[in-house]
Amino acid sequence: TGRDLRGPLVAGLACRPRLALQSSSSEAALSPAAEHLLSIGFSEDQVRLVASRFGRGRSFNPDVERSVKPVLKWLSSLGLSELQVQKVVSSHSRIFRSSVDQYLKPIVQWLAAVGIGDDQIARVIARYPALFSFSVEGKLKPTVQALRDQGLGEAEITRMLASFPQLLSYSSKRLTRRMAVLAARGRLASSLGSAMRLTDA
Repeated sequence: TGRDLRGPLVAGLACRPRLALQSSSSEAALSPAAEHLLSIGFSEDQVRLVASRFGRGRSFNPDVERSVKPVLKWLSSLGLSELQVQKVVSSHSRIFRSSVDQYLKPIVQWLAAVGIGDDQIARVIARYPALFSFSVEGKLKPTVQALRDQGLGEAEITRMLASFPQLLSYSSKRLTRRMAVLAARGRLASSLGSAMRLTDA
């Protein structure tokens, strides 16, 4: 039951009070946000992850009505399953610090603009939730432009982003360097995703 979960979770997080707990007058208590996640099916381990990744030195206490519920509802509206939503939130809980309309929606709109279809967007987000940590103007657009500058066509770029969205995390300099090597070998379009997974020497 809910009561059965509360005790172990509080005990398990007691040594990390800044993550998911807030102080009351005499004892630690779960934040309303953590309570809400537990009530809708998140596991104790998932709530611990959410709290630990919310931000260094920050208590996990976003407003449930203004932040938590709108973000969860919006993710579901994109076609993410319940398990995918839990994965996204557990790995990138800072999403609760972002406005859906002002920050999150523009990123999804940008994905659509570069050719990611509605049926692919949920999969891209589930594969790479950290996508929501990037600025469209400051990071996403320059990264895709670097791919174009190296001669990749729009269809090739879309295909690579759909299969390996982590590509968007790399610097333009690193992309250019790897692409130059692969282009010399005639393997650019087929091998870029694999090449980007390698560490630089």
